[in-house]
Amino acid sequence: MSKPEPLNEYEDYLLQEWNQFLADPSRANATLEAAAGLELRRVLDLGCGAGQEMLPLIRKGAFGVGLDYDAGSGPVGKRMFTPQEAAFLRGSGETLPFRDASFDVLVCRLAIPYMDNAKALAEMSRVLRPQGRLLLKIHAAPYYVRKVWTGIRNADPLFSIHALRVLAAGAVYTLTGKQAPAGLWTKEVFLSERLLKRELRKIGMEMRGTLPDTNFRTPSYVIAKL
Repeated sequence: MSKPEPLNEYEDYLLQEWNQFLADPSRANATLEAAAGLELRRVLDLGCGAGQEMLPLIRKGAFGVGLDYDAGSGPVGKRMFTPQEAAFLRGSGETLPFRDASFDVLVCRLAIPYMDNAKALAEMSRVLRPQGRLLLKIHAAPYYVRKVWTGIRNADPLFSIHALRVLAAGAVYTLTGKQAPAGLWTKEVFLSERLLKRELRKIGMEMRGTLPDTNFRTPSYVIAKL
């Protein structure tokens, strides 16, 4: 596949992400292992960027669909795949424009913190077929704790204040199960494994394990639709 020259800073970032994925075969192998036993027909990458996370599944014959809220993602993805391999759309993870049980695998890496978690997870479950897999990477609380200290070290109080607001919003979400709407406090929240399991039980999904790139700041989970 071609590796086009970046046209702007965001495209440069997306191409770096693509190249980092190619440079680490363990990530592709982990994706295929998580999807083992499934008939791979269609895969959705939510918050797709350039769509590199779909690459190992597309190489196995699946058709990929990348969806991202940022309009700058689609053009890069379209340059990396042929129309026969993948399509790219702009949209929200809280209202997925797909029929029920449309996908065998759904990938969502570090996009859910910026969504209404309950709505987005319910939509993910809806568009996955029974026994389908969700490969989900989240921001845990320590991710934002580190951002607080990074802001302090760099004398950037706004950076730290944002992280503190997310920690507060995440704590409220953890205690009450309610996430603040955008603009009121901050929509962005962290997730914990315990909270994620609670949300998954509501929508008929179950955690099956972790992916190799999991860590305490950004855990990566393999989730199955029951």
